[in-house]
Amino acid sequence: CFHYLFQDIFNSVVAALFLLVVGLFAIIIKTNKGTLAGGVLGLILLVLCLVDVVLLCKKISLDKARGRSAPAK
Repeated sequence: CFHYLFQDIFNSVVAALFLLVVGLFAIIIKTNKGTLAGGVLGLILLVLCLVDVVLLCKKISLDKARGRSAPAK
């Protein structure tokens, strides 16, 4: 259903949403310090996933030429 170039972006977005839900639940519940620390680390990983999405969007371009940079003869 998705173009193969966008599968990595889709994967990062799904992972970011999952980390958002799990991290917020861990921070809200915070039964002990370990749960709170896990929630904070989950939110840090969320930020890293979002950075990955941004970098992938900048890297992937459909109008960019593929293959060698030298012109064909």
